[in-house]
Amino acid sequence: MRRNIIVGAIALALGCATTGQQESKSPAVSAQEQAHQSLQAAADSQKKAADEQAKAEKAQKEVEDAQRALADAQAKLRAQRLKAQQAQDEARRLSDESQREAQEQQQQALQLQQQQAQTNSQLNQERLQTWTQEKTLEGTVVRKSGDQIRVRTPDQGMMNLDVTDSTAVSVNGRAGSADQIQPGEDVRASYQMIDGKAKALQIDVTSNSTDQQPPPPKD
Repeated sequence: MRRNIIVGAIALALGCATTGQQESKSPAVSAQEQAHQSLQAAADSQKKAADEQAKAEKAQKEVEDAQRALADAQAKLRAQRLKAQQAQDEARRLSDESQREAQEQQQQALQLQQQQAQTNSQLNQERLQTWTQEKTLEGTVVRKSGDQIRVRTPDQGMMNLDVTDSTAVSVNGRAGSADQIQPGEDVRASYQMIDGKAKALQIDVTSNSTDQQPPPPKD
């Protein structure tokens, strides 16, 4: 019985001691837990702040990239506008040069045409003067063939005269015809050189006898 009382007392004492010890440690444990929680909360807050800072830096980088891309696009646009302006200036310059060259060529062509016209006019005048210039010859008829007579002259050699309906023919001072001109007769003629041919204007036959028809001498 006594033993049981002693054991119960000891147990009661131990229980009281344990309870007292627990009651004395509770504030420390609570403080530690609060401190741990505070540290954890601070760590979480720091991590969140770091995350937000990273997001802000990422957003800043995206803004910088966008600004850089915008600046690059604006630079390309300006360069392209300058290039387009340069192309327009070059096209305008080439157009002006082409127009100037065309005007110069037209002017040169006009000058050449005027020079050619002047040259042709001079040639025509010279040709006309040559054709209208009246020349004379004297000689002996050596051959007659159709509307052409061949005359031997002392100073011009052999001359071919084309006789036309407009040619005035006189025989011994009297009006005659081209049919009366025969080889061997002496003639005096006036003519014009037209296109390289001597066109007879007038032929005077001065033969003593128009009835005699001697054979034509050899050329």
